[in-house]
Amino acid sequence: MSSPEDGFDDAYAGTPPWDIGRPQSAIRSLFERDEIPFEGPILDLGCGTGENSLFLADRGYTVLGVDASPRAIEQAKAKAETRDVAGDIDFRIEDALSLDGVEDEFGVVVDCGLFHVFDDETRRTYVSSLASAVGPDGHVVILCFSDREPGEWGPRRISEEELRTAFEDGWEIVKIDPARFEVNAQGEDVSPSNDESVEAWLTVVRRAVK
Repeated sequence: MSSPEDGFDDAYAGTPPWDIGRPQSAIRSLFERDEIPFEGPILDLGCGTGENSLFLADRGYTVLGVDASPRAIEQAKAKAETRDVAGDIDFRIEDALSLDGVEDEFGVVVDCGLFHVFDDETRRTYVSSLASAVGPDGHVVILCFSDREPGEWGPRRISEEELRTAFEDGWEIVKIDPARFEVNAQGEDVSPSNDESVEAWLTVVRRAVK
């Protein structure tokens, strides 16, 4: 969930609230239901310590997890060495806004907790980066904070309209569903109610064929 300018690397010296030690339930359920014909390979942007990437690789996908945090990638690689997953998996340090070192096109791009860290201008750059990474007819899956979550703590809230606007050109909205983003408090007040999950959007968009 990191980008170079956001300085998340220090968070991985401990356990950040978004690192729950397992794949996000919303992501896991989406792929287990097989309701959308996802085809790999998969790019996991802002992969953190790699739990979503490892889950997807264990389902047989070829997965590349990237994050701007060297600490996160080091931890993700260490996890991969200890787990026997069915598919191929790799982790790299990359900037999600440029992806200069990523040359392949992907059938699916997964974003779990990255979209909501960007301001409006940076978000436009990010969506362009997504467009360069996903092949025609490929999908982008986004799990982000929702404006339905009360208060002002934590990352920026995203409205359904913002999601639709971000992907209005060259994309087809497949679904925007209410979801939950699971968090790991680790003694820290992540939300005022100390809930273990917060309001989120689970969004799937498809890259339009030119």
